[in-house]
Amino acid sequence: MNWKARMPAPVRNMEFAEYATSREERPVLVDCALGTNPLGSPDRVRELIRTGRLPDPGGYPGDDLPFRKALSDSWKGVFSPDEVIIGTGSIGLIISLARTFCTTGAAVLGVTPQFPDGPMHFQLAGASYRQISLTPPGYGLEVSRIAEAMIGDESIIYVDRPHNPTGQVPGLDEMALLAEECRKYGSILIVDEAYGDFLPSGESALNLASPSMVVLRSFSKGRGLAGIRTGYCVVRDEEARRFLRKVAPPFSVSAIAMDMATAALLDMDYARRSREMAREVKARVIDTIERTGGVSVARTHPEVPILLASLVSGRENLYEVLMEQGIRTEPGTCFTGLGPESVRLRIPAPEQLEIFGALWRKATEKGKVSRM
Repeated sequence: MNWKARMPAPVRNMEFAEYATSREERPVLVDCALGTNPLGSPDRVRELIRTGRLPDPGGYPGDDLPFRKALSDSWKGVFSPDEVIIGTGSIGLIISLARTFCTTGAAVLGVTPQFPDGPMHFQLAGASYRQISLTPPGYGLEVSRIAEAMIGDESIIYVDRPHNPTGQVPGLDEMALLAEECRKYGSILIVDEAYGDFLPSGESALNLASPSMVVLRSFSKGRGLAGIRTGYCVVRDEEARRFLRKVAPPFSVSAIAMDMATAALLDMDYARRSREMAREVKARVIDTIERTGGVSVARTHPEVPILLASLVSGRENLYEVLMEQGIRTEPGTCFTGLGPESVRLRIPAPEQLEIFGALWRKATEKGKVSRM
């Protein structure tokens, strides 16, 4: 028996999707792929870098309490510093949550289409992943369907909010009802708000103080700091926090990253500009898509900078059609439940809107996109 035979079955048997950016070598004129902030990093962070006012990386990170307190203060006490656990972005925290709350044979319930990393890591921890299929072309995410599908054996209910790839945002009333169902069944509701900083703070699930809910947040999207790999989760249940801290890797967030993230929290103008930019640019992108025809846009929130675009008819590879003109997106095949006729599109930078429109029209006018 060799090492392959001794591997855990989920690692050996699962097929993992690659991000488009990891394999694309053709020229890119407009990048609409990975979910970074088109505005770049905040001015306060750039100032830290310019002036060199960052900690010496020669030592291990110190106590993360000052950072957790800064997070709590930025939310005006919606949660306490003790309720915060930090990690290497949303994905790093998902891995820790999977290790903590999943075991071989555990059940996890979510939806499809879906950003694949959450389901992947739950399955790698030995859990089964049941999916509720959202209906095209709108792919409406109705949280009530998740509650109705629960049978009582679920360890975790996983909800992406804003939903990736569509950019939908289920209402807080719906989330509160789902959290109550989880409490009754003894399940953990994980709400992944990686794109949450593009919404006003009052729309976050952090405002729901439910002991059955864990809310994930990231500095990669709305805060413009994808390169420092920093995120946090808020866990109301004290016992759940204790177990989660047992399995979370030590020193997972560097002192430099914590200082940069703290500076980003103080840059309120950046957060406001990010939301305004996303709303204005997304409206123009959707207008371009709808005017040219042949491609539908799934239900989405106006301020979340991602959307799901799909061919109205035909099975052409929409990623390839767009990439031929230099527009890079994320292929539908990178997400559960989608095929080559779909792409996840992150809005372009404002200064690239005109060229995006011209290239999109060129791509759809070449006759490769079927029209109804």
